[in-house]
Amino acid sequence: MTSSSVQREGDTLQPLENQINVLTSLIERRKAGGRFPTKLESEYQAYRLRQFFSVDLRVIMSGLLVFVVFGWADFSFGGPDAVTLFSVRVLIAVLLLLLIIWLPRSGYARYSIYVLVSGIYLCFTSVLWNISVVDLPWGYFYHLGMIPMQVFALLGLRSNYRAMLSCSVAMLLSYGAFIVLMPGPDPLSEVDVLAIGMAPYYLLFWTILVIMASYLSYTIESGARTDYIKNRLLALEADRLQYLGRRLQQLSTTDSLTGIANRRYAETHLADEWRRCLRSNVPLAVLMIDVDLFKSYNDQYGHQQGDECLRKIAQKMSEFCRRPGDVCARYGGEEFVILLPETTLDQGCDLAQELCDAVAGMNIPHAQSPFSRATISIGVAAEIPRAGDHYEGLLKKADIALYQAKNEGRNQIKRQSVTDY
Repeated sequence: MTSSSVQREGDTLQPLENQINVLTSLIERRKAGGRFPTKLESEYQAYRLRQFFSVDLRVIMSGLLVFVVFGWADFSFGGPDAVTLFSVRVLIAVLLLLLIIWLPRSGYARYSIYVLVSGIYLCFTSVLWNISVVDLPWGYFYHLGMIPMQVFALLGLRSNYRAMLSCSVAMLLSYGAFIVLMPGPDPLSEVDVLAIGMAPYYLLFWTILVIMASYLSYTIESGARTDYIKNRLLALEADRLQYLGRRLQQLSTTDSLTGIANRRYAETHLADEWRRCLRSNVPLAVLMIDVDLFKSYNDQYGHQQGDECLRKIAQKMSEFCRRPGDVCARYGGEEFVILLPETTLDQGCDLAQELCDAVAGMNIPHAQSPFSRATISIGVAAEIPRAGDHYEGLLKKADIALYQAKNEGRNQIKRQSVTDY
């Protein structure tokens, strides 16, 4: 409840507001679907990586299973090389599966998207190898495997437009170069002529498929990025509301001048500690404190200097609240109260004397005081709460002790003996 804690609490809102403003501007400028500023982009990629390992890997594993199932083509069209073709297919699938299992647990998890692109391209090149090995015309059936590879690229890379486009274009160009550079059959059969004649249309169809897949992937990634921004904005707004709620609660229980607790908080806390000490049968001590001749101080130095004097004394008093349950509060005007749970009357008096000496030791000039400096008077009361009693009685006893200290010369403590422990 010190002023420094209030300041620290206030400082936490500005970074939160800055983040909200950045995210809101992205949505307002319709840039939530594109690449973000560097730091935000890095955080989004970390988020996408977690999504990749929790969701996308299942899709990729399913794709590898389909890749292996398509091995029936090896036995249908591979002839004497069928076993070799299928063995290579299974080997590639197993290696990629092991890599998928190992990658999240390794230090290279951030490179997952590059590994996925490389894995898809490896599966693609294995199909090209099948085409070069299988005798014609059976080898032409493997050309149909390009379409499933493109679909696999779209499914596996659907949330990363650039990776999906790069992988798709690489496969398309590689396939185009392959059919151009691969030696044709001699002589040409009717099937060969038909296959060669269909090649340009097949490439055109694949190109159109890449364009459509790219648009779909871009839409998916843009939607994912926009949802990420909106969800993060909602989370930040929730944090902001929680902070404002805490801040409002703090302002309602904090004295605006000194930064320590106010009377409302002190009485609420005292009621709670009274009940707790009643259940535990332990003592509760209260220190009532008054700044000596404070009206004269204000008349001599002015109200601004008087406020500064109160702040300094309040901060010094708050230093003596060393346990979580201890509370120092401004009770009204120049009057303060310190609550000390599980503290006997003797212990309270010892602490009060230390506090009285510490404030006098601050040497705040006070020309109208017989001590020539600002001092305090303290009344101390303590008791073990009993059923049927009320904490107001304890406050009254401390207040009586305070007036005794003031009437007997100030700058001293007085104790009110109330109960044998």
